[in-house]
Order: sequence, then structure tokens, then C-alpha cells
Amino acid sequence: MQGRFPTYGLDLRTARPGDILASPHEVTVDSNWRIMWQSAFPASSRISTSTEYARSCGLEDVAMPAAMLLNMTLCFSVEPFSQTCRYHLGLENARQEAVVRDGDTFRSFTRLERMGNTSRGDASVLHTTHILVNQRDERVFSLSKRSYYDPIPEPAEREARPDQGEHSKYFSGVGESRIDRFHALESFPKAPLEPLAVDDLILHPAVRPIGWTENLALSTLYRNTHPIHWDAQRYGREGIVVCGGFVQSLVFAICDRELRQVIDEVLERSSHVNTIAPEDRIGAISRVLSIEDVSDELEMVRVKTLGLKNVDVEKELIGVDIPPTLLDERERKPSEIESVCQAQCPVLSGRIALQAVRTILRPRS
Repeated sequence: MQGRFPTYGLDLRTARPGDILASPHEVTVDSNWRIMWQSAFPASSRISTSTEYARSCGLEDVAMPAAMLLNMTLCFSVEPFSQTCRYHLGLENARQEAVVRDGDTFRSFTRLERMGNTSRGDASVLHTTHILVNQRDERVFSLSKRSYYDPIPEPAEREARPDQGEHSKYFSGVGESRIDRFHALESFPKAPLEPLAVDDLILHPAVRPIGWTENLALSTLYRNTHPIHWDAQRYGREGIVVCGGFVQSLVFAICDRELRQVIDEVLERSSHVNTIAPEDRIGAISRVLSIEDVSDELEMVRVKTLGLKNVDVEKELIGVDIPPTLLDERERKPSEIESVCQAQCPVLSGRIALQAVRTILRPRS
């Protein structure tokens, strides 16, 4: 007898714009998920560490970390969608839309928005929308993603598929705006608040890895079924790559101490420049692009962050001139970033893992 080998991920032979893919995973979360998450991704903003602070901000309990929800949204979609993906190219407009409560149960859905082959014809780029939904059918988290796949077989140009039934409702409109909830507060509880100014360039001191066991545990817990993140039999230990969502989450966690108190955030866009393997040390630098007072109590801070790979920030970057080109709001191709580093900042050559722009919401005092 010969066995049957199951396959997963998007089938490019039949995929069409408009397709909605339902993840098979349904997971209930409680405070243990938050505690385990924060054991790998340290938190310094009190809204996700202190019940008293969170309740004073109008929440029922400690907030579940937004980065945790982002990774559920991404990882739940691997089995039906991105297990056949070559590379994760980038994210856009990632935001939390509803309050998460202890005991909530989550599912995810992915809609294929656009697809097309590259000019060379040796690959394709797919644009998708990803939605995390709770047991009340509320949109909890949403994001857009760009992915790099094998070439689309002929016909590469395909008509959009019509309405996909009951799951289409998750892709119409947006959920609750969390900033409206915080606008209603007359004041925020006292807590350490790091002073920020436009054009501040922050060399975040913390540098830490995602370890081998940690990477396996996170990939398993968050249902990331792509074998490149855990199958050392196929890829060898040296070929295992840490999931991009986990890399981004650690970069932002490293930033949190110098940006606190972050009570909400929107990821405008992010993309990966160099891959991260288990045990690589991750660091970060950030530039404050703008600060806008949105009320007497709240400010929105726009930040460009670079995630770093195996850089001792304190020993290698203090006193170093970092090209402003790397820290403006533009998203740049990895080749352009590398050219700038080689010409103007060799210490960062081959050592930038991530570029991201996000807007964070903070109390003003």
C-alpha cells in the first residue's frame, strides 16, 4: 500500500479574488494565554499588566496584548492559506477592533483581495484581508497582508468570485473604535510616562532572543503549521525561521519600556528585511515621526521602528550616525536598505530584520 499525503494551504490552481478561507481552528483564551505571552514578550504598559490601571481606563480587566491577537489572526490562517507561501512580505492597517474578555473564543477568516504574477513571471504576490472573530460574531482584530507565492498557473487573470455567503459579513464595515472608548474618560490613572519629542531617536537598550524551545512552543500554541518554523527534520536546525509575527511582536515589546504608557496602537505597515532564526538576538531603534494631541488627555505618537538582528545596541550604536533615510516614514526594499547601510552605516549591514510604522495612543500625563 502507498499512503496518502495531505496537503494544506492555498491552491493557486483554483484560487480567485473574493475567495474566503475559514480557518479550522477555534481557540478559547484566558489569563494564562496573556501570562505565557508576556513571558516571551515583555510588557511595560500597565493596561496589559495591571487590573487597577485597566479598570481605571474603562476596561473590565487587564487588556489582552494586541500583538497576541495579531498573531492569532495571522497564525490561524496558515493552514488554509499561507502554508504554501514562500515569504511573508508585509502587513498593513493592523488594529484591534473589540475588547477581549477572559474566556472569549476566536476563529479567523481570510479573504483573497488581489493576486497577480510578478513581472518576471517566476512568482506571484497575493493581497489578503484577515479577520479575527469572537463567539459573539464581533470583529476583534483585522489586518491586510502581502504574501509571495509560486507563479499563478494560467489563466493568471481571474474574475473575482461572487459573494461568499455568511462569512462575507465579517468583511463589511469595521468594528468598534477603541479610541472612542478612551475619549470618554475624564482622566487617566497616574503611571510612569516616558517623555517623547518629534525626531527623538531612541536606542532601545533591551536585546533578547526567541529561543529554540520558545519558538516551538509559540508556533504550536498559536497554530502556525508552516513547517519552516518547526520541522528541523526537513530544514535542519539551521534552516528554521522564526515566524514574522513573533519577530515583530518582540521588536515592539522591546520598544514598550521607552514608549509607555501605550493604551492602543495601529500598525500602519511593516515588512521584513532579513530573516530571524531561533537564538538570534533581537533589538530595536525608533524615531518619533510626529506627536498629535487628540484631546486634553490623549496624544497620538507616530513612530518608525527598525528591528535589529544580533546587534549590541549599547556597545555598537551609541555615538553612531544612523542615516535618516532608514528612519523616515517610507517603506523601502531590502536591497535599498542594504545599499544605504553599506554606504553610510556598515554596522547595520545585514542586521536589520524589520521596518515598521505605527501610531500609538498614550495618555498625555
